Amino acid sequence: MTTHTLSREAEGVIKEYLRLPFPDREIACLYYNNRRRHLRGSLAVLVGKGRPVDIVDEAALLARQEKTDLNQLDNQQLKKFLVDHHLGVDCSALVYHVLDAEARSKKKLPLHKLLFPPPARTPLGWLRSRLRSMENTSVSVFADEKNSQTIALEDIQPGDLLIFLRTGEKHDRDHVLLVEAVGDDQPGAKLISYVHSFEWRSDGRYGREVRRGTIRCVAPGHPLLEQEWQEKNKLGVENETWQHAKLADRLEIRRLRQL
Repeated sequence: MTTHTLSREAEGVIKEYLRLPFPDREIACLYYNNRRRHLRGSLAVLVGKGRPVDIVDEAALLARQEKTDLNQLDNQQLKKFLVDHHLGVDCSALVYHVLDAEARSKKKLPLHKLLFPPPARTPLGWLRSRLRSMENTSVSVFADEKNSQTIALEDIQPGDLLIFLRTGEKHDRDHVLLVEAVGDDQPGAKLISYVHSFEWRSDGRYGREVRRGTIRCVAPGHPLLEQEWQEKNKLGVENETWQHAKLADRLEIRRLRQL
């Protein structure tokens, strides 16, 4: 089986999100989306945009302020601490940090210099988008024609994005998955491995986190939705990621133009 993957540097970022660098702990970074709190101008780590090390450092700082010894917390208690303090990462920030590492591994410019920012209504908004590029990079920025192009399923490769635009029951949210690896599951059948930060209804308050899934291309020549999506050992309608893909007004495979 031949498998193509992201660079070692990009894989290193993914591994740290899947296992945050707390000493002697094994917890994945939690999903957090700032749209409910609407914080603006805050540190990246406080709005779901932090790197793994930022999240660990911020947790340590908050713990000292509250006189909490993180070393005395088990995995579940530590996870609760992170959730209660809104420390996690959203889907677009996860993709941003991984692809930034991928770009640097290829000796390219940092990702913020490869992406066109969202349009600004005022000079101040333009300046903010330049100074806080990562915080202002959303799914719609990745999906912008200036930044990416659509790719056919048969041409998919590591680093490509699976974009869900206007998904959910109210069609009011966007989502992005990052293709981590592409291999040959069997002759003529691709196996796509992806990673994302997401929240399933069945996750509960403390179960939403960064995780992996796969798409087995069992129907060559057919659309992405007709392939076999598996995540958390769930297939078909039990797979909430697939449900959101199906609900999306637009489901696209896209590749950054400058990567």
